[in-house]
Amino acid sequence: MKKPLFKSITRLVGKAVGDFGLIENRDRILVALSGGKDSWTLLLALKELRRKAPINYEIGAVTVHPGSEWFDCGKIRERLVQEDIPYQVISADIVEVVKENLTPGTNPCSFCARLRRGLLYTHAAEHHWNKIALGHHLDDFIETLLLNLFFSGSIKGMSPNLLADDHKNRIIRPLVYVREEMTRRYALSMGLPTYGCSCPFQGMTASRRYWVKNLLSRIEQEIPEVKSNLLAGMGRVEQRHLLNRVMAVDTGRAANWQRMEKKQCLQE
Repeated sequence: MKKPLFKSITRLVGKAVGDFGLIENRDRILVALSGGKDSWTLLLALKELRRKAPINYEIGAVTVHPGSEWFDCGKIRERLVQEDIPYQVISADIVEVVKENLTPGTNPCSFCARLRRGLLYTHAAEHHWNKIALGHHLDDFIETLLLNLFFSGSIKGMSPNLLADDHKNRIIRPLVYVREEMTRRYALSMGLPTYGCSCPFQGMTASRRYWVKNLLSRIEQEIPEVKSNLLAGMGRVEQRHLLNRVMAVDTGRAANWQRMEKKQCLQE
């Protein structure tokens, strides 16, 4: 069963690479391996695609150790030795940093993510990796869109191919077409050493994402293609039909100029 499943995953990853120009010849791609099912799936899919790709690219893996005693990278390292994939660990007391610096109203998961990104960006630049691959899958893309829409009042999601704010690191998300259920089944079938998040703040923020997951699950029962439609909608944004104030101002100015020109012509 795992063979057809992995074939489907690699096909979808290959489609994302082609659709969004994620990988180019001689790229050095650093996969952020959290130890979860998604990043494992991404890493092994990129390895498989490299085997038959018409271009050459390097892959490596890095784990940001959160500083928790339970998190042991030993099994991850053993597996990557078998896979012949370069691997490094960035040690950081992220949990303690979050505890000491978290301010009221700040989302601890967002704070933690920013800390991890900073460490990843620095590591990638120092070791000359020109792209960082993250394991966000199709469900993450959709859930993030709805979370921002429902709770932040913004139409904002993720990009499969993004130049980071530092204008140096490029972030790619090749699992954009892969559903979470596929990564779960694949990781289980392969017996991969997976680790979940045991952050002490997780319960404070997970409820909203779980709510969105459950909402989508209920909607999917009546509209089976809802997730595919939402993902497709992220690439078909009709800005003229949104509340774009800048565009509205520009349109108003254009109308005023037309009226002024028409009035001047009549006077002449």
